[in-house]
Amino acid sequence: MLTKTQGSAAPSSVAGFIMKAGLNFSLAWQCYRQEYHLPHQRLLRWTQAILLIFMLALSQSSESVQHYLTNNLQGLLGADALISQHQPLAATQLASLAKQVDDVAQTQQISINFSHDNSWQYISLKGVDDNYPLQGELLTANALDGVTYANSTGPKVGEIWFDSRLLSRFSLKLGDAVSIASQSFTVTKLLAHEPDRLMEGHNVNMRAMINIADMKQLNFSENLIQYRYLLALDEDNITTLQSWQKQQIPAAEFMHKKGNHPLALFWKRTENFLGLTSILLFFMAAVAIEQLSIKHKSKEQYFAAVCMSLGASYQTGIVVSIIKWCYSLLLLLPIAFILAAATHWLIISHLAESFVNLTWQWHLGLSFSTLGFVSLLFALFYLPVWYSLANSTIASLFTTATSETKQLGQKVAALMVLIIVVFAYSDNGLLTTMMLIAMGVTIALILALSWLTLTLGEKLTQNLSGLLPFVFFMMKQRLVSKSTQILGVGLSAFLLLFTLMLMHDLGKAMSVYQRTHDGNLMVSQATTDQMNYLHQWALDNDISIRQNKAYMHAKLIEVNQQSLKEFAGKPSDSLARFSRDIRMHWANELPSNNRIVSGQWWQNASENWQQVSIEEEVMTDIGLALGDEVSFMVAGKRYNFIVAASHAFKSGNGSITFWIQMPSTAIAHIQATHYHMASIEVSDQQQSLLGNLWQKYPTLRMVSLKEMTARFDSTLAMITTVITGFSVVIILLAIIVILASINAAEAKERKKNSIIMSFGFSKRTCFQLNIIEWLITALIAATGSIVGTYLAGLLIYQSQFSLTYQPDFIWLLGTLFIILASVTSLGIFANKHSLNSSVKQLMTD
Repeated sequence: MLTKTQGSAAPSSVAGFIMKAGLNFSLAWQCYRQEYHLPHQRLLRWTQAILLIFMLALSQSSESVQHYLTNNLQGLLGADALISQHQPLAATQLASLAKQVDDVAQTQQISINFSHDNSWQYISLKGVDDNYPLQGELLTANALDGVTYANSTGPKVGEIWFDSRLLSRFSLKLGDAVSIASQSFTVTKLLAHEPDRLMEGHNVNMRAMINIADMKQLNFSENLIQYRYLLALDEDNITTLQSWQKQQIPAAEFMHKKGNHPLALFWKRTENFLGLTSILLFFMAAVAIEQLSIKHKSKEQYFAAVCMSLGASYQTGIVVSIIKWCYSLLLLLPIAFILAAATHWLIISHLAESFVNLTWQWHLGLSFSTLGFVSLLFALFYLPVWYSLANSTIASLFTTATSETKQLGQKVAALMVLIIVVFAYSDNGLLTTMMLIAMGVTIALILALSWLTLTLGEKLTQNLSGLLPFVFFMMKQRLVSKSTQILGVGLSAFLLLFTLMLMHDLGKAMSVYQRTHDGNLMVSQATTDQMNYLHQWALDNDISIRQNKAYMHAKLIEVNQQSLKEFAGKPSDSLARFSRDIRMHWANELPSNNRIVSGQWWQNASENWQQVSIEEEVMTDIGLALGDEVSFMVAGKRYNFIVAASHAFKSGNGSITFWIQMPSTAIAHIQATHYHMASIEVSDQQQSLLGNLWQKYPTLRMVSLKEMTARFDSTLAMITTVITGFSVVIILLAIIVILASINAAEAKERKKNSIIMSFGFSKRTCFQLNIIEWLITALIAATGSIVGTYLAGLLIYQSQFSLTYQPDFIWLLGTLFIILASVTSLGIFANKHSLNSSVKQLMTD
């Protein structure tokens, strides 16, 4: 009997649980439908939808690009593996390599200025051996719009193949003769496709191809040539070959089909930066949700109190609230997924201009993981509401007053969300710190300005009559809620101003500085012989050389006996740049356009020459500290240095500066080719002299200020496009913040208007008070955002460019009026319902 009774109790318990769960789901659905059209619920859905769409579109676009890069790596490497460096392999190294692989093809590539008929163009010249192409198809054509066909080998000796842009640029045709470094070539084919274009996938230089034997006859300096060895081998031998490369040629770059694309690290860095900016969006969402939670929490508490008064447990209110939240999120998903897919398509369409053949695709697994991550953040926002239901009695549940301590939970939840986002996306301590400090300073500034304006306004107008003193008095009585409202509006305006205005001023500032201090022509690379000739050429033609600084190529391979990637850990701009050769400068005295940040510049380095100073931001990016040992490969030899100091750029004496600097005494111990950077001022009449200069020295790298400005403007245009899209999200959230703050205070506004009308004033007076209040709100928010933008501009210009920030004040004032008009209009329009009050309603309340 006992066993039988226990056996029948279990199903009854399960059935009761199922019935109870069913009732909870049914009750939650009924409550959700009743609350669906309430203003605070609508605003919560909009906030969630905007953040969900942003995060889904960002993650899907990033995954599509990474998938594209993986396929691009396998299709455009032109080999199973590739070794690339700035020195040719020694005969013994080449013989050892040949024993480990099935086949080898050699290429040599150099960037030169090609001149023809008094015109010139910066191009990439590539020499290939008879074994090229190793894998894939080398395609050429006989006409610009002709059919392409495959070639089993590259150009013969004396031939040159041009790509279509280069052929059109100089109005050339097949059979024409051209000259490079006084050596003649015949244009025989149109270069359509190279199977090993991976390493130049992001390079837009015009291209030409010759036989590798002709490359030797051109007699270019070995250090200027990129030597590449395309390898065919068994997949199982890749690990062995990679170990050989690290031991024999540690400065070389090794790539294989199963590895990472050269742009993979760059794109991951971009994704993390965009993800990190979502801190700002989540902070704005936190402000909006905090405002909405005042009304949302009171309604949830009232419902839970009713449930408990009817005999239900306190858990019922929590469970029903959680189920309602799940319903809200689940029913939001179809619209969010559709809009995120459309946004993802727009992003991919824009990126397809840079990533050829990039296609739209939806990654289902990633969408669910992103949804889980964002849902966790949303749940944290709601945690204070559920916590308040779990720690209340029936009596307290009917008390709707919300003290500051009760609102503390919402602020803690918002802080937890921001910390999670920082940890998820931060890969650069300096960038993260700067962003958080800028945001923190702006928040503190706007809050202080709000308190100061409302307090002083009330004090200064308390003995006056009229509407203005009354507005200041009423706003001061609601200082906390009003400050939160002003903060949301001000932060939104700050983000818009900071992004758009900084882009507006940056290009102009950099262009003016470069023309003033650097002239209009920059020599980025010249050998000592070329620089000597350039000095004489400038003297003969009355041309001014403003700067001239020497350097040598070096590659950072180890820090404290660890490889660079192992030591740095996380991706960064500096790490990506140090994967290639960098310029190492030497100077006994601290350059006039540098300043010491930490450590000490060498005083007497005749004995201790193995010390370097590294640029401050590079130190932070990679995680270097004073006293660290850094190992460089220079001209195929290894040299160890100690980090003795860090320096930063200082404006006023030209823009040529270097990340790595060492004592002048070090050059006696390092055998390597010396190069020079210089800046020149050339008049319009002297521009024609450059053609002969490049014909004599085609490897002399010079770029005009106009071209640098065009490149900068192109980059700026891309950044502006991204920021414009980001600004749309900011504007939407800014609108929600304003509407949420109005919705949260609507009941108090109605009561205030009823009290005013009970003294005999009309609705017109209430409307006028409303206008004045929103004008003051907009003025404080706009002033705070403009001052915050100006301070941020000063800091960034000083830290990143060592320039004085000089904003366009006319544009600034115009923006101020736009913010005032927009915020005031939206506030008045959204607050019109509070005017629908009466003395009768006041008496009823």
